Formats: sequence, C-alpha cells, structure tokens
Amino acid sequence: MSYRPDIDGLRALAVLSVLLFHAGLGVQGGYVGVDVFFVISGYLITGLILKDLEAGKFSLLHFWERRIRRIMPPLVVVVLVTLATGWWLLLAEDYKELGQSVVAQVLLLSNVFFWRESGYFEQNSDLKPLLHTWSLAVEEQFYVFFPMVLLVLMRAPRRVVWPVLAAVLLASFGLGVRWSHSRPEAAFYLLPTRAWELLLGALLAMAPDALSFCRRWLAELVGISGLAMILWAVITYDTQTRFPGVAALVPCMGAVLVIGCGTRSLAGRILTWPLLVGLGLVSYSLYLWHWPLLVFPKYWASMPLTVLQRMLLLAFSGLLGFLSWRFVEQPFRKRVVCGTRRSIYGFAVTCSASLMLLGLGVHRAQGIPSRIPAAAQGYADGRFDSLYRKEVSLDQARRGEFINLGGQQAGTSVSVLVWGDSHAMALLPVIDDLCREKGMRGVAAVHYQTPPLVNYECRGSYSLKENTPAFSSAVVDFIRDKKVPRVILTAAWNYHFEEGGGPRIQQALQETMVQLKAAGARVWVMEDVPNHTFDVPRGLASAVLFGGNVASLGLPLEAHRSASAVQHEVLQAVAPQNYTLLDPAVVFLNSEGLCRVASDGNALYTDNSHISAHGARLLRPLLAPVFE
Repeated sequence: MSYRPDIDGLRALAVLSVLLFHAGLGVQGGYVGVDVFFVISGYLITGLILKDLEAGKFSLLHFWERRIRRIMPPLVVVVLVTLATGWWLLLAEDYKELGQSVVAQVLLLSNVFFWRESGYFEQNSDLKPLLHTWSLAVEEQFYVFFPMVLLVLMRAPRRVVWPVLAAVLLASFGLGVRWSHSRPEAAFYLLPTRAWELLLGALLAMAPDALSFCRRWLAELVGISGLAMILWAVITYDTQTRFPGVAALVPCMGAVLVIGCGTRSLAGRILTWPLLVGLGLVSYSLYLWHWPLLVFPKYWASMPLTVLQRMLLLAFSGLLGFLSWRFVEQPFRKRVVCGTRRSIYGFAVTCSASLMLLGLGVHRAQGIPSRIPAAAQGYADGRFDSLYRKEVSLDQARRGEFINLGGQQAGTSVSVLVWGDSHAMALLPVIDDLCREKGMRGVAAVHYQTPPLVNYECRGSYSLKENTPAFSSAVVDFIRDKKVPRVILTAAWNYHFEEGGGPRIQQALQETMVQLKAAGARVWVMEDVPNHTFDVPRGLASAVLFGGNVASLGLPLEAHRSASAVQHEVLQAVAPQNYTLLDPAVVFLNSEGLCRVASDGNALYTDNSHISAHGARLLRPLLAPVFE
C-alpha cells in the first residue's frame, strides 16, 4: 500500500481527541478517538494482508513479526517505567492491581481484566496506570484470529468473502447495541462488541475504490461530512452517552468516509498538513505515555490538577512520545535493532516472560505492603471497610426479595425498611446492629444511583434508568402489603439534584410521601453525609506518609452546608407532617468545626462520599430513636 499522509493526519485527530478527553480539557466525547483508531487499523492491516496474499507471499510468522515490531518495544518500556514508578507511589492494593494488569497485558487480555475490574465500587478508573492498554488488547485479539479467517475465506470465491465479513460485522454491531443497554461495561471493553469497528476498515480495504464513483464535488462533500461526523461526536458526546452501540456509528462511519475519499476532498487535504502528519507518526508512543503521566500526579493530589498542570503533562507526554518514536519505535521497525526474525521473536519471548514474572511477583506479594508504614496502610484499607455492597434488581423487588438485616428469619414480619442508593447501602451496618439488638427484622431496597422516589426516572450509568418507576412501585407495594411500620430513606441527594433538578426531585419526593403515608408507614429521611473533595482512605494514608495532620483533614461544616443548600432546602420544605428529617453532619463534627474523616485509627469513608462500616456505626445516636 502506498503511504497515505492523510491517514496519519486522521491518527493525529484521533489521538488529540483522546488526550484532551483524558486530561479533562473540554472534550467530553474525545473517547471516540479510539473508535477512529480501530477503523484506521482495520483498513491498514487488512490492506497489507491483501497485498501479500495477492503477491503470494503472505506468512503468519511475517505478519506477527511486523505486529511485534510495531507494538511491543515502546509498550515494554512504558510498562517497565510504570511498574518502577508504582513501586514508589502506589499503595499495596493498587500496586497489586498494577501487577495483575501487567500479567493481563502480556496475555493480550487487558480489556478482559479491566472489564472484570470495572464496577460501581471499584477503584476510580482515572487511577489505573495501564487502563489504556485495553484498546491494544482488542486490536491484538482481532489480529490473532482475523488473518487466519481471511486465509480460509480467500480460498472461497471472491464474491463470498465480502458478504461473510459483512454478516459478522452486523452481528458484532447488533451485539454491541444490545449490550450497551444490558451490559455496558462488557460492550465497552470486549472484542465481540468492538470487532465491527475494525471490520468496517477491513471491508473498506477490500473495496478501496468504493467511493471512486463520486464526482469531484461529491467527493468533497462526502469527505467533509465524514470529518464533521467525527468532530460532532467528539464535541457533543459525553460520559452519559450510551456507548458503544448506535452512537459509535457516527465517528466510525465518519472515519470510513474520510479514508475512502482521501485527498480528493478538502478534509483529506487538511489532514495532510505537516504538523498533523508528524503528530500522527508519533501517535502510538504518545498514546502509551500520556495515560500513566496523567494518573500518577493525581494519585496523591488532594485537589484536582489545574488546567495548566494538565496541559504541561500533555506537553511532557508529547516529548516522551517523540523520544519513544525516535529511539525505540524506529530502530525496531527499521531493523536496526533485532534485525532478524529469530531475534525479534526472541526479544518478544524474553520481554513477555520477564513482565509476566514481575507482574506475578507483585500480585503474589500482595502489592508488597512492607514498602508502606503500617498506619498508612491501615487507613488505606478503609476502602474495603464495607459490609453491604449488593444491589437489589427489579425482579427481586417485584418478588419482595430484599437484603435481610437483623438476623431474623425471612418469614418474620418486617419492622424497618431502608430504601435508597449506594449511600443507603453504606448505612446498613448500623441498621443491622440496631435490628439485632431490638430483635427486629429489617430489609433494604437499594440499587446503585437509584434514589428512593416514585414516578422518577434516573439516568446514571449504574442506575435502573427507565426501570426506576417500576422498582419504586414494587418497594411501595411491599411496604403496604407487609405493613412495614418504619421506612428510612437516604441517598446521594446532591448527585440526584444535579442530575434531575430541584423542582423535579421535590415533586417526586412529595408523591413518594403521599404513597408511603397511604401505606401506613412512618418515614425518616436522612440528608446525605458530608462529601469530601478527596479520596478519604488515600488522603489519610498520605497524611501519615508525608507528615500531615490527620485531625486537620475534613470538610468545614460551613462548606458542607453551602454544598448541600439545595438538598437541605427541598428536604426541609417537604418534611413538615411527612417525615422526620435527620442531619448526619452534626455527628461527624469535631471540636475544630470540621466534618471528621477518621476515628480511632479508622477511616470513616471508603472513598470521598460513601461512609465505611466504622462511619455508619458513628451514626448510631442519630438512628437509635427510629427503633424505639
């Protein structure tokens, strides 16, 4: 295939979108740059395979040799530097996870690993140094199987190949659409729902003149439209967009149109600008370096990085990307280093074995906690101090199968029901304690990001979304049918007010009270606990490690009141004659006017907003009157 500078320009657009998105610099849909990369990769690699097949010299050994020379050298350098940096910076559990991700990367299973590690209560993805290798794993899995499939198909009549691949593409796309609703994390990370994007590029390579029928003016229009589609997705999509799935069609088809028209269109000619082409040439190394450089400074930062700091980190990524391209990528690709096939395969085996041993060693050593003072590690372990991280599904709610509290038999009458989202889950240890002491049975109707409101539909990615009203109706039906006398509502109210708006929440809350009163329940509503601007377990560990004062950590009461003003106003307005309003902030208050985050050497939160089991039990005096 002849060199296409416009494709390097398209690579530059894709990598810039990803970098700006990851750095939080105003490009909310920049993650679609990865999808553009997939289309480009499918087009180029398939073109190379077809060229060799037509020349009668295709070899799987030669194909994978080229992939090793392209992918592995800079990746090995980045992984080794990341492991070394993690030794000095990461707490034990996070260093252990880094070791596991290294093993997964060696096995070409990074995407599967990070899919399994994704979840509502998992470590923030912004703090996983090798998270970005998931996309490399998708590509490499595709290229393990695709050449062999193509070899088999090419033995059939040529007219059969394109329809078969098109059918696989449609099946992959259909699965992606379905999973984007039912299994969004799997849809995002796994090959079966991403293969269609690579196949789009592959099919374009098999029909390189598909757009040649276009007259000059039409080619101009098609190319500009393709570029506009990519930019529209970059600018208008955000983290709430259901993706991949139907939404992924826009940037992917945009990439197809831009590549298909090439420099016949203004879009292609724009992409041949030298600066864009140069950036595209180093895009792979730049992509590898930018993510760890953004992650590590955030790990111990007590405040979000400033715009200037993030811009400087991207600039440094650019420098490292260029150096990596010049002194690592190029020597291997031009055979200055490991010039023979045997030597490059020897390099691959040696590096893979070494990284595997290092990753397994870190994993087996539990992240080597001896690197860290015991007091700091004790605070850090607070992120696991939670007893109830289990949500109730819609089907379970309809069957009346809620989380049981108090140790009483499932058939006994229910004395108290806790209803809410993950912040209600965090409250359950103290509810369970009080139920046991009083000989009562309690149940919890809880689901991530789903507030205890009737006739309300939420949009959070982990919420019940359009099933929220049905879930709420099932909970109210249970309260009425079982004659539950006490109901406690609590949630991350500030989050829901931001998502749904004050008037909408207030109306839903009033309707909820009408239904609960009609069901004969007495209601208590607890305001949200103080939410902090930092990850509490890691912040406490940082104070120990770097000589800070644990007692000085915490949110001033005035700051909490200000941040929760809308929440308090609405909850207070609905409260009279409807429910008793509980304020947990006063329980966390210390003598210095701070909402404390630690007590007796224990973290009171598992992150910045979810209280730990120790934090929940601190609320005992506030909740004890409910059980009188």
